[in-house]
Amino acid sequence: MHPETKQACLVKVPSSKKARLCSDQNFEDKFSSLHESIVSRILSHLPTVEAVSTSVLSKSWRNMWTSITELQFDDKMHRDPTDSRFTDFVDRVIGNIGSHHINSFHLSSVNSYDEAFVISWLSEVLKRNLQRLVITCHELDSVNFSPLFPSFGSLVELRLRTKSIIDISAPALLPNLKFLSLEDARIFNLSSVSTNLVLNFPVLETFEASYSRCFRTDTVILDSPLLRIFEMFKCTSVHVPNASQVCKIRVLASNLEKITFSGNDSRKILLSFPPSLPEAYLALSRSHWSKKFLSSFTCVRSLGLELSKDFHVFTLPKFRQLVYLHLIYDMTRYFILAQFLEAAPILEMLSIRDLTSPRSSPTEKFLKELRSEESPDCIRTMLKVLQIRNFKPNRLQTSVLRCVMENAGILGSVILSSPNPITEEAKAQILSYPKASPHAPVFFE
Repeated sequence: MHPETKQACLVKVPSSKKARLCSDQNFEDKFSSLHESIVSRILSHLPTVEAVSTSVLSKSWRNMWTSITELQFDDKMHRDPTDSRFTDFVDRVIGNIGSHHINSFHLSSVNSYDEAFVISWLSEVLKRNLQRLVITCHELDSVNFSPLFPSFGSLVELRLRTKSIIDISAPALLPNLKFLSLEDARIFNLSSVSTNLVLNFPVLETFEASYSRCFRTDTVILDSPLLRIFEMFKCTSVHVPNASQVCKIRVLASNLEKITFSGNDSRKILLSFPPSLPEAYLALSRSHWSKKFLSSFTCVRSLGLELSKDFHVFTLPKFRQLVYLHLIYDMTRYFILAQFLEAAPILEMLSIRDLTSPRSSPTEKFLKELRSEESPDCIRTMLKVLQIRNFKPNRLQTSVLRCVMENAGILGSVILSSPNPITEEAKAQILSYPKASPHAPVFFE
């Protein structure tokens, strides 16, 4: 018996009150009088195991759960992989659901099951105009979703957080998909005569891919006119069928608002976006990043850059539309800041967060070179706002701060955001720095 039902049975009602309830002619079970469609909607918002347990309430409730349209399965209470109760339960529920339309199927697993279980469950629910499919099973062996891919046409939301294989043999059309998230996916193009992989998602709004690989594909074309957000985290390509061994990813989306990209090697992927892209965030590490790769982002007005300590680039393209730069880097490598400032002629807002190790300190040579460095044009004539996040009043950060304040002719404000209180002595010292702009108040946050 369900715990809550058992607890309800143990509650003793005084005989006088019981008699009064039974004799009340106006008494009625309001909940049981609800229309079946409303009860189904209520039960659909419960975890499926709880919805099924309502069958013990009365004879009239015995099969009420079979009309639910939201299926949520979680095996965290069944951590013994030899225990078949969870798979038996899922089989029973899917086999007895009478709804012709299922809105969502959520499967969260901490165990490893045979791929056949997952495929059989999905085969059944996809026949019922499924709209939302979420699989989170990090312990599962790789699941081949390729046979099911043609049945994804009804999906509005697809999230696969499991080792998955998807073989797309022709231009892929998912006409209703609005949200796509893939983690640890292996995407193949083995059955197609073309080395290009075309993904036609006409109403897609968000695309996310992390730790995924694309095999044997020269060019991936994501044709999604309504796409607003594109995120790619540490993805790569394998066995690219061209001489350069670079997989080109073309995003055709005139409404694109933001790109987030994190990667270790620019030699595997080349990105291409519409020239109207307003915002991008890049986290780059462990490699030399080419001017060609960064040229994909020269159209942005707002750029976030998180650069590892081994980041290196020989030359930068011009970011002629860039007005806001958020740079996360090792501040002892001042030349990186100088490079990007030289490449952004109309920059108005600069935000910096230091990745320097607490044990590192600037050498006298570094400080001397910093003071002698000619200030970029955008600092002297365009910069209006300077912010240093996670500010610490050490020699390194105050030296860069002072260098900017001494040269920024139209600077409007300086914002120093610190996780710890700044002493009054340190504040007084900062406020005493000479300013090229007389109208540049310093705010301590």
